[in-house]
This record gives sequence, structure tokens and C-alpha cells, in this order.
Amino acid sequence: MIRLDKIIICLLALTCFHLQAQEDLTLEKAMSIALENSFQIKIDETNIRIAEVNNSWARAGRYPTLDLNGSFQLNFLNDNNPASFIKGASFSGGVGPSLDLQWLAYGGGRVEILKEQFEQLGMQQEVLRSTNVQSLIRSVVQAYDNVLLQKERIEVLHEIFRLSNDRLDYEEARKEFGAATTFSLLQFEDALLTDSINLVSQRQLFDVAKRNLYAILLLDQTSDYAFNDRLSVVPEEIDRDKLRDQLLGENATLKSLAVLSELDQINTKLAEAIRKPNLTLGANMGFTENYFKLFGDLPTTGEPLKGIFANRFNVGISANFNWNLYDGGVLGDDVQTARMQEEIAQLDNLQAEADLLNQLDILITNYDNQRELLELTNVQIQLAQRNLDISEERFRLGQINSFDYRTVQTQYLNSAFAKVNAISNLANTKTEIDWLVGVFAPR
Repeated sequence: MIRLDKIIICLLALTCFHLQAQEDLTLEKAMSIALENSFQIKIDETNIRIAEVNNSWARAGRYPTLDLNGSFQLNFLNDNNPASFIKGASFSGGVGPSLDLQWLAYGGGRVEILKEQFEQLGMQQEVLRSTNVQSLIRSVVQAYDNVLLQKERIEVLHEIFRLSNDRLDYEEARKEFGAATTFSLLQFEDALLTDSINLVSQRQLFDVAKRNLYAILLLDQTSDYAFNDRLSVVPEEIDRDKLRDQLLGENATLKSLAVLSELDQINTKLAEAIRKPNLTLGANMGFTENYFKLFGDLPTTGEPLKGIFANRFNVGISANFNWNLYDGGVLGDDVQTARMQEEIAQLDNLQAEADLLNQLDILITNYDNQRELLELTNVQIQLAQRNLDISEERFRLGQINSFDYRTVQTQYLNSAFAKVNAISNLANTKTEIDWLVGVFAPR
């Protein structure tokens, strides 16, 4: 009968051979794929182009407008009114083009204010794209690190599996010479089976982590990349004051609120500008060609009346001045409301600063604690490795039984898991700090 561990070893060997043929996916490549495939980033870039098109002096109203108009008319009239000057049937028609020029010469500064508003709207789209890019990169980094974490767990379990398999082979050899009992052999077989189940389950978690990463990258779920990076982190001293200053200057949320605050200030300027007078200049030039035909005969000669052509050319200029002196206080209320909205935006900004700085302080404290925890797990894994080596030797000498050896083996597994978890937690916390202070912002 073929043993379970032999089957698993064959499967792992085939897996390793398959991984050698896979394309390697690094973190940098994953981020590049995510930015290239992201639909949201493409939408943001399109919105930026739209804002650039709309950001023009023409749309703000600085330049005059020139309209070419044309008219054409045909009329037939049969007037039987005895009191009418022209009685009988008649036909008239006319055609004429015209040019109309309109220019807002003075609008209380609204043209400049609207241009400033268009610029801020474009900035808002830029900030939104930057925010989405940072969020996407954070998601990629965390998902990628999770893949590496699950892979590290597989390697730990594979090492435990290898140790269990070696001990089982050793115990089978001892049993052949009568130095081991069937009971102890069953204990090692049970340990090997447990390690096999854990290994298969962990490989499933590894596969789920990869699929989650592929979903973020918008890759086909049938994709199968190799992940040859190691889960690692370099503990570093955190400069709290430097990070606080960086947060205040680069945080995506604060940048977005700053743009909204600027837009509220512009809205106040627009509300104030409406109260100022307006001066609009206009010019018009037109030409009209008309034709009139009265159906009838000349009383003196009896000849049919001839049609008459006439034309007209006109040029005119105009100026329109408007100043709303009183509207019951509506415009004043609008200005007051806009100013209060400015105050709300400033308070929102201050509240966001306080919340983000508090969040940063918590993350820094967590980072320092996790850095100490990582140092302790490094010591713990060293002790666990040493204890495992000693226990293996003592087991060979018959000084401890299979239960004691399995207990030491489990302690080593827990210590190894604690170390990779500590590395993962420290890396995730550093990622959160980097995202919070705007490290992932596109340059």
C-alpha cells in the first residue's frame, strides 16, 4: 500500500517543477499592472482631460460671442378688407443674413473668478486621481504581502512535514529491529497525517491570497504567477514629528479637503460678484433682400403689376447696463450662506487633521510595539530551533518519547508562525503609515 507521505512528496515535487516554469511576479510589476489595468484610474485620467478642456477663458466669458444668423420667409396674402390700403392677392418674400456681437465688458470680476473655479475643478480631479492611485497601491502592497505570508507559512509547514516524515522513517527502521513499538509508530503516522492536512489547507489559503491579488490587478483568475520574493521588513526608527509634518503636507484626504475649501471660497466670491453691476456691449450688422408682388392690373394701362425688389442694410451698436440695487436681501443671504459654508469647510479640515494625526500616532505606537515583538519572536524562534535540535537528538537516544517530541515540534511551528506573522504585521503597519503620509502619491 502506498503511504500518504510518499504521495504528498511527489505532489510537492511536481509543484516545484511547475513553479520553475512560471513567470515571476514582483511587487513592482504588480503595481505596474494594477495602474495599467485599473478602470478607475482610466476614468480619473479622462475626467482630468475633461477638466483641462473646460478650463478656458472662453468658457469663463472673457471673449465676445459672434453669431451668424439667417432668415428666410415667404407669404401669400389675399386681403378682401375694403378699408385696406392694399386689397387683393399679394406675395412677399425675404432673405437676409446678420451678424450679432455680444461682449460682457464688466461683470463684477466674475470672469476671473470662474476661471479660478475651473482651475480648482481641474485640481480636484488631479487630487482624486492621486487618492485613487494611493489607495490602489496600498491594496496591491497588502495583497502581495499576504501572498508572501501564506507562502512563508507553507514553507514552515513543509519543514514540519519533512521532520515528521524523517521521524516516521526513522521509527519504521527502529521497528524493523524491534526497537520501536507499533503504538509509537502510530503516533508518528498520525503526526504526519496532521501535518499533511495542514499543508494542504495552507496551500488553499495561498491560492485564495493569489486570487485576491489577481482580482485587484484585474488579471484573469486562471493566471498563475510565481512569487519568488521573501516576506521581509527592515525595522526602522520612526520620526514622529517628521511624519506628522509629511502627513499635513501630503495626505490625500487633507489635499482633497483643501481643494473643497478653495472651491467654497470661490463660491463666496461669485456670490459677492453677483451683487456688482454688469455692462454688456453689443453690435449688429444685417442685410435683407425683400420682394413684393401684388396680383392685379394697372387701372390706366391694364398691364399686370410688376414685382418690387427692395433691400435694407443696417449696422447698430448697443450697451446694456444692469445693477440690482435691491432684491429683498436674497443676494445678501446668499453671500452670508457662502461664508458660513467656508467656515464649515475649514472646521472639516481641522477635524480631519486631528483625526488623521491621532490615527498616525496610533499607527506609530503599534509599529514600535510590533518592532519589539519581532525582536522577541526572533529570539523565540532561535530557542525553538535549538530545542528542536536537542529534542531530536534526545529522541534518537530514547530519552524522550514521541509525545514529547511532537510537543517540541508544535512549539517550533508556533514560534515560526509567530515570526512570519510579526513580520507581516510590521510590514502592514508600515504600509498604513506610508499611505497615511502620502508616500504612495504619484510624482
